[in-house]
Amino acid sequence: MQEQRSEVQRLEGQLERIDAQAARAAEAYNGARWRLGQVESRIAHNERTVRTTHVRLRAARTVLTTRLREIYASPPPSLVQVVVSSGSITSAVDGVALLDRVGARDAGVVRDIRSDLVRLREIRAQLGEDRAEARRQVDEAQRRRAEVLTLLQERRRVLESARGELRRRIQVEEERRRQEAERQRQRALAAQRAAEAARAQAVPSTPSSPASSPSSSAGGSAPTTYAPPSGGANARAASIAMRYLGTPYVWGGASPSGFDCSGLASYAYAQVGKSVPHYTGAIWAAFPKVAPGDLQVGDLVFFHADLHHMGIYIGNGQFVHAPHTGDVVKVSSLAERGSTFVGAVRP
Repeated sequence: MQEQRSEVQRLEGQLERIDAQAARAAEAYNGARWRLGQVESRIAHNERTVRTTHVRLRAARTVLTTRLREIYASPPPSLVQVVVSSGSITSAVDGVALLDRVGARDAGVVRDIRSDLVRLREIRAQLGEDRAEARRQVDEAQRRRAEVLTLLQERRRVLESARGELRRRIQVEEERRRQEAERQRQRALAAQRAAEAARAQAVPSTPSSPASSPSSSAGGSAPTTYAPPSGGANARAASIAMRYLGTPYVWGGASPSGFDCSGLASYAYAQVGKSVPHYTGAIWAAFPKVAPGDLQVGDLVFFHADLHHMGIYIGNGQFVHAPHTGDVVKVSSLAERGSTFVGAVRP
């Protein structure tokens, strides 16, 4: 029995290492897709600028052509002709000033044409660079996808290597996790229905207690109940994420059919009208950082130096997340994560 337990622990350690590698590769894939979206946005903006510049350039050329025809048909008079025809020096000065303004206008049209031509060359060069970058990002995303698939195949081979009692024990543990996630989901739904019923009866809700820091959470076990807070978009996003306890982890997933860690946050926040990128690195850079002792429900918590995993804080030192392939959306404790916790942001 001791030998079996040791073998199970060895296999579980191997699976954890593969899962961590797969999580990093999945977030790298999400990052490549996110950067591709940024490049495509720049390309679309520059293409609109090119079209606008062409329209302005055609209009400027039309104006200049008309002026050249006018000058050819009626060449400007000399200063003597202006003085003679004006009848006075004062009127002649006004006429010369008018001629100067007409000349300045023509010079301005020429400058605009030259400026637009230079801008077009710059934009075309930028479009070429951006298209090359977009192709590189696509190739990078495909390479990362292949890396993830390879890691997942390796994980399956490890699972298939577990025979008899070892495989049964692993399956029992996975089933226990699923059942626990389902119990959490049922408790969350029950608490939510109770909270909604209480609000319907106009009973004042008790203000939620301040969120505790990771170091102040008790024990590290998941909460027995979860009562969704009634205030704030971020709290509503956390409540929405809790509805999907038990949903399978799917790398690159951002829908109720399956989530990865950043996909769960992106989806939950989209439901409350907030844009959260489907990429941990972009999320970390996009929003203000939160001190560990100031965590609030709905804050996004991050783990590992390379930020390859994250979750949504739900209070009392707990967070909801999509852990890794083979697991499901569930509630975990910040205390269990120990030194892997690197910080939080607030959308």
